[in-house]
Amino acid sequence: MAGKVLREPHYALGRFATVRDAYSALNRLKDVVVRTTPLQVGDLYKPANSTIDVARSNHVLPSRNAAEQVEEIRRHSYSPGPQLDDAAVAALQDQARSLPLHVDDKPAGTYATLSEARGKFAIVTVQDSSRLPLIRAIAADAYLYEAASLFLGYRPRQVSSWLFWSLANQLSAEQRRKASQTIDYHYDVDGFNFMYANFYLLDTTAKNGAHALIAGSSRRKRLGHLLGSARLSDAEALRTYGREAERTLEGPAGFGFLEDASCYHKALPPEAGDRLMLQLRYQ
Repeated sequence: MAGKVLREPHYALGRFATVRDAYSALNRLKDVVVRTTPLQVGDLYKPANSTIDVARSNHVLPSRNAAEQVEEIRRHSYSPGPQLDDAAVAALQDQARSLPLHVDDKPAGTYATLSEARGKFAIVTVQDSSRLPLIRAIAADAYLYEAASLFLGYRPRQVSSWLFWSLANQLSAEQRRKASQTIDYHYDVDGFNFMYANFYLLDTTAKNGAHALIAGSSRRKRLGHLLGSARLSDAEALRTYGREAERTLEGPAGFGFLEDASCYHKALPPEAGDRLMLQLRYQ
């Protein structure tokens, strides 16, 4: 961990709510001085490489206003909604099945060609998803931008796109961990401040990789959990927060939820079928 802290100081400092609050306040002051802030987009863990214009996409379907969702995130670390419309879901399913996939920046064929090799992979990612016009439109959607702005406390500077499959196969839990699939409770430190918008693109249940989290754990961590590993065993998570705090988020294709991923969360290993998900990370 020490080496990572030196390379990425946010990984140590971004764990603390006071640091995130100070970072938010600083960027809020910048917003007062600079009246417009371009939104840059790129693939997850890659540099943002282009600017997108914030506008209504007509693909993001809210059920309530952004302020209500953000208030719920602050209380519970997540908020169900908004949804993606059927046309966007169908188009993203088609693209995820036909476009090149990669694992650790190495080509992995397409989803159609995974039948023989699927037993080797836990997660496969659609390459260059941030270049897809539909994903760019969703990432720049005015509702998501408003929610991110309210949650962060400033206008987001960038959004990262991750369109990926979690594959059902016979990989062991340890093999999935080695493949960087986060099947254990952990919290993210993705910069000094961040909010995720997650969308299931297939019907998703606990049997095919639903997202699970500990509600309200974003700002309720013991000092040892902030100073040590970001991971927590299931037993310790339930002992610390109580079983009533655990949530398993199931939903039909198009189901979305906003998340403060500094909460403890994990992906359940898919058993009965694959999971397809779009995740947008605003910072």
